[in-house]
Amino acid sequence: MSIDTPTLVRAAGISSIVALVGLIVSGITIALFFGGAGAWWGPINDLAVAATLVALLLPVLAIDRLALPSTGLWLRIVTVAALAGLTLAAVGQVALVLGVIDLQTSFVTGGVGIIPFFVWLVALAVIAFRMDVLPSTLGGLVVAIIVLTIVMTLVSTITMGPILWVAGLALVVAQCWWLASLASSLMSSAGAA
Repeated sequence: MSIDTPTLVRAAGISSIVALVGLIVSGITIALFFGGAGAWWGPINDLAVAATLVALLLPVLAIDRLALPSTGLWLRIVTVAALAGLTLAAVGQVALVLGVIDLQTSFVTGGVGIIPFFVWLVALAVIAFRMDVLPSTLGGLVVAIIVLTIVMTLVSTITMGPILWVAGLALVVAQCWWLASLASSLMSSAGAA
């Protein structure tokens, strides 16, 4: 049994809002953890990250459904890889909290899991810029996220000080803006479908 497109896209819009809330909770809890407010903020952060990753599954599926007629098989391959990656990263976060894996292993599950999602983000930018499926502003926000991720990675090799916190805050703001825009776009698409 297949979910009809308007229902899937509407659910994906709601799920994008859930991912946005999870991202905000994750940002606050990691700041508290590294700010010295208590070690127990770490597992709360890990669970918020896992919830955010799981909440991204429906938007990935919905965009595949909306764009597949215009993109063909390449998007389906990227979608399946992104879904597998998000799932691996989320399971890794939960496994870390449960003590099944250690922190170093969670870096592997998170890193390996997030790579196909970043490829999907590039695909999303292509779809937003080249097709009438999604607004081009989503593509611009994706480009901002990718650039800020690279900047933050480079800054982290130089310093762990205030500049890194500023770069991290800029990245989280861009991600929040993207998730809010994604939710709005999906809700609009659900109404039009």
